[in-house]
Amino acid sequence: MVARTLTAAVLLALLAFAAAAQSTDADREMARLLARPRQLLLPEELRGNCAGLTVTIKTHIDRLRALQKQAKQEQEGPAPTLFGDRPAAHDFAAEHERVQALNIVLDAKGCKPVNVDEELQKPAPTPTPPAPEQRKEPAAAGRSLLGR
Repeated sequence: MVARTLTAAVLLALLAFAAAAQSTDADREMARLLARPRQLLLPEELRGNCAGLTVTIKTHIDRLRALQKQAKQEQEGPAPTLFGDRPAAHDFAAEHERVQALNIVLDAKGCKPVNVDEELQKPAPTPTPPAPEQRKEPAAAGRSLLGR
């Protein structure tokens, strides 16, 4: 009887130790996954939820489209700087790395990552014009300020 109790206590202790080791491994894995994104992203972006991060990624993808178009124009024409640098190509690479970091954060949170290459192939969304406002006349429009 004492041997059974002692065996059960040892097994419970081993189980608790194994669970602690697993959570430590999971914490290390999360830290490893987020190491590079922490250098590229703002703290607010790291704390974002799935919907917010997805919207942020889509906004950055719109910027990537514009930078991609600008980089193609730079490549076809003369160098935009005296030293032959191509700033749009550099900006595109930096922005793409930022989007990839956001995607890593999405994946680490258990959210569905965005396929950046597929999104870049899609045409840019056209902004919808705001609906025209209807002017409402006040009830006393025909009266003067003195009420006469």
